[in-house]
Amino acid sequence: MDITFLLNGEVVSLTGVSPTMTLLDWLRETRHLTGTKEGCNEGDCGACSVMISDDQGHRALNGCILFLPQINGKSVTTVEGLAAPDGSLHPVQQTMIDHHGSQCGFCTPGFAVTMATDHLNGATDHDTQLAGNLCRCTGYAPIIRAAKAAEAAPVPAHLRNLKLPDGPKSSGGPAQPDGGGQPPATSRPTTTDELAHWYADHPDATLIAGATDVGLWVTKQFRDLGPVVFLNQIPDLRGITDGGDHWRIGAATTLATLTAHFAPLYPSLGAMLRRYGSAQVRNAATIGGNIANGSPIGDGPPALIAMGATLHLRHGDT
Repeated sequence: MDITFLLNGEVVSLTGVSPTMTLLDWLRETRHLTGTKEGCNEGDCGACSVMISDDQGHRALNGCILFLPQINGKSVTTVEGLAAPDGSLHPVQQTMIDHHGSQCGFCTPGFAVTMATDHLNGATDHDTQLAGNLCRCTGYAPIIRAAKAAEAAPVPAHLRNLKLPDGPKSSGGPAQPDGGGQPPATSRPTTTDELAHWYADHPDATLIAGATDVGLWVTKQFRDLGPVVFLNQIPDLRGITDGGDHWRIGAATTLATLTAHFAPLYPSLGAMLRRYGSAQVRNAATIGGNIANGSPIGDGPPALIAMGATLHLRHGDT
């Protein structure tokens, strides 16, 4: 599988990408960008936080459970990309220094990236946005003070247009050595029709949307997923449509999108979703995956049942 993305302002094209190689592993092992840390390797601690930008906006995600094909066509900003080309620190980096927001420093890169994402988005609910970044020695008070102190600072110029340009692409080489064997079937459909037909031909394939659950099958259980299909480039699987007397929610709609839409309408549902995982998890996790994986911590189904939701399924053309 071939992918192209923007990494800290540089266009990177990779060939022969392993569908289950994580962004974290590639950054550290291939690019030697070691600022992004591996802590829990399951999306809980936030030490691996990266900023992903695309036509849906900017969001902090856990690089440890983000597979390389999921970043195709997107912009990735790591902690190494926060400072300006001339070396000037990002406002959140400077305020972390000014307010003594770092002690051992292991968690600091993840905090800085999440804070820079919030700064770019104008988000000031720092207790919520930083809940997915864990610190065991500094304490959160100086970190929150640093985030508040950076709120009024302008967004650095190099972070204002994080968009993959058109035109020739520079090559980043292979993502990892070719093992020589026949790779498993992979697909990156762009429509639900394409997905339905491919999945009918590969019924044993693993569907990957946000990978907040499936990612752990690889990083913790070391499972070989076999054939995989990525759903994050199918626009008609995303979003919430108002039908007047009902809402239609696409299976690939993230929990963050659900929260933004339903919290003003149903405050109790918004409060529940706010406690689901962390901002990084909610930015990636989808309602379809929440239902389909049958996880014992899948808190979506009880709320959907209470709201009288109906599940629509498809197989092939039916």
